[in-house]
This record gives sequence, structure tokens and C-alpha cells, in this order.
Amino acid sequence: MYRREFVKMAVATCVAPGVFAAENEARIWAVADAPEIGQPLPRWRPGEMDLHFIYTGRGENMFYVLPDGTTIVNDVGDYWRQKERAEIPWLPRADRLGGECVARYVKSVWDRPYVDYLTLSHWHNDHAGEPKCGTVKAADGRDVCGIPLFNEFINVNRFFDHQYPNRGQYGGGDVASRRMIERWVEAKNIPQEKFRVGALNQIRLMNDPSGRYRDTFSIRNVCANAVCWTGRGEEAFDYGAVHADVTCKESILNQNTLSMGYVIRYGKFSYWTGGDVSCKLTGADGQEFNYEGVVGRAVGPVTVCKTNHHAYRDAMTEEFVREVRAAAYVTAVWCPRHIQDCNMRLMSSRELYAGERKVFPNFVPEWPRKEWPDAPWWGDVVPAPGGHVVVKVAPGGDTYRIYVVDATDESLAVRGVWAGREA
Repeated sequence: MYRREFVKMAVATCVAPGVFAAENEARIWAVADAPEIGQPLPRWRPGEMDLHFIYTGRGENMFYVLPDGTTIVNDVGDYWRQKERAEIPWLPRADRLGGECVARYVKSVWDRPYVDYLTLSHWHNDHAGEPKCGTVKAADGRDVCGIPLFNEFINVNRFFDHQYPNRGQYGGGDVASRRMIERWVEAKNIPQEKFRVGALNQIRLMNDPSGRYRDTFSIRNVCANAVCWTGRGEEAFDYGAVHADVTCKESILNQNTLSMGYVIRYGKFSYWTGGDVSCKLTGADGQEFNYEGVVGRAVGPVTVCKTNHHAYRDAMTEEFVREVRAAAYVTAVWCPRHIQDCNMRLMSSRELYAGERKVFPNFVPEWPRKEWPDAPWWGDVVPAPGGHVVVKVAPGGDTYRIYVVDATDESLAVRGVWAGREA
């Protein structure tokens, strides 16, 4: 049924350019004498774009402020396993759930009582919340954590998830998390629309009526539910449907593979976020292929890359890293195994692409230090013991600074500064 179309799209994706075909010439360097060190994180100013990677020790959490002041929260995790608790601290306080910690962080850097968008990459508890790991009562009596708990503190104007309106397709992921989110959407009457893979600016600037940023800013929907943009117009191809048709197993796709991802571009700066995109799919010829590599070819070169699946061993493969060629990789760590030698070597490899790059895990546990004490890739790792990572892109998008910020309390003191420029 899909063989001819699959071959056509797979070939097209291999040869199609990324979002822009130009080489990514970004370089990055430490600013040892930066005046911001020891001071509170600088506030957002109009024209800047801020990307906050919020450390809680419980999952993945991002907050973006776009150049016109439009805001996006991307995932709010609330999850833990007993064996990780001794190695991964919950910060800034262990008695607060992740949803509350993220809300308090956003309130500390942003003064509006709402966010314009909340995007959920996929139905896993370290991105949405896990009721079994602890909840609190919402004002209306619901048991909440993660995303719904965040919304108890800050209003959400619009919500995107990767499977709407067909939640549960290919399996339900963490069912308790999904049902909690569904009850939240219904109780709060949160507006939703289908995330259209391939669309340009479906997630749009909300405060730019004059079109000041029309020619310098964009958001491209790259993938969701194993559908990936082909790189041509707004065309997309459904690799998940091919896999299900060939294998006759419609419920075996891992939620990670189904993750929603998009590229934000501002001038010469670009950023990729794709949840836990990873794993392999079966093509129309019956052979397995690296779906993450297909996504990477659609993404193309970027300046900053949020690592797929926390840089675990099944993600950040050679096929993906070779395509994105980032100057900075940021990893949300809640498990000691989120730093792995196999993909750290790839992200650091000058054979895959030239130039300086830095890897920012927001926590570095002891396990990888003991397992690979002499690995050469440590030279590219920025130690962040319990640190938020914040990318601040200058107006116009030519230059940026990356801050490692203290997460042990709510002072948001800057611990280190790196700077970069796009050629």
C-alpha cells in the first residue's frame, strides 16, 4: 500500500536540504570574566529570545520567551525512581513537585500570569507528570502533578500534544499521565488544535501585529506521531503508518518515536527540540531504518540542540548528529544514565563536523565520572551540578550567550557564561 510513496519520501528526505542549506558555522567559547557571573540572571528584553532549560531532577522542562514576548512552556516532567533519588537531587527543594518548581521558576523570570502555548512532546511521565510518584489537590479536587500542577499557578492559553485529536494511537504511553492530562484539558477547557507536521508558524508570534519579525523569525513543525516533514513546502510523510502496515502491529510504536519536535529560527540562530525522538522503524521494504536520522535530515544544521531522549544510548546517533552539527547541546538529566560514552563521543566528534562545541548537561552525576574518567569528550562538557541552562539570543539572532544558573536555591545566580556567534 505504501511502498511506492515510502521509497519516494525516504529518498527525498535524504537529499532534501535542512530548513536552511547553509553550513552552520557557529562557534562557542567561555567568557571567564563575564560581569554576569555571581549576579542574578539577566531579565528578558524586547527583541531578545530566551530559552530556559529548567532543572528539577524530576524530568524535562523548558520555557521560551520569543522576541515579541510570546511564551512557550515545552514539557513539564514530574517523575522519579527510587534508585535515582540518591544520585540526582531534586532542586531547589525536595518537598515540592516538579510542576510547582517549574511554575515558580517561570514566575521568577516572567511577570505575566499566563503562557501563550504549552507543548507536550509525548505521553511519558518525565515530560507530562506521573500521578503515582506524587500529586497534590487542584482547586477543583483533581489529583495533579506535572503539567496540570503547573497550570494551578500559571494560566495556559493554548495546548499542543503530539497525538491530538487521536490520543492513544499506536498505544497510550504512560496511561495514567495521559488520563491526568485529558482530565486537565477538559476541566480547564484548554483550547487545542492538531499539530500539523510541516507547517510553518502554526505556533506563531502573538504580539507582533506590525510584522516586525516576519522575515527573521519562524517555527517549523518537523515531526509528531512518527510523521516527519520532507523538507519541501509543508509536505510531510507518515512513517508510522508505513511501519504499522508492514508489521501489522499498530500498537508497538514507542512513545519516544512519536515525539513532537520543532525548529525555532531567529535570524542566523536556530534551535531544535524534539522530546525523546529515537528508535527504529520498519520501512516498506521490510528493513529497519533509523527514524532519528530521517528527522535529523529534516531539521538540518542548528545552533543549539536539545538532545533527543536525554542523550541516552538509543539517541543522538551518528546519523542525527552529522545533520544537526550544533554548537551547543543541552541535556535534561534526571537519571545517571543520561550521560553515555557512545553518544558523547559522537556529539564531540570533529570527524562528523568541524568546529568547537559544548555539551551542557544540567546535572553531572558521579557514575559517568567513575565509568569514563579519562574520556576525551569531558573537554567539551560544561559541568553543571544542579544548574539551569539559559540561552539568551541577542536581537536579530546573530549572537547569543549561554548561562549556567544556580538551581540549589531560587536566587538564579549565574555560575558561568559562554558566548557564540553565527557566521
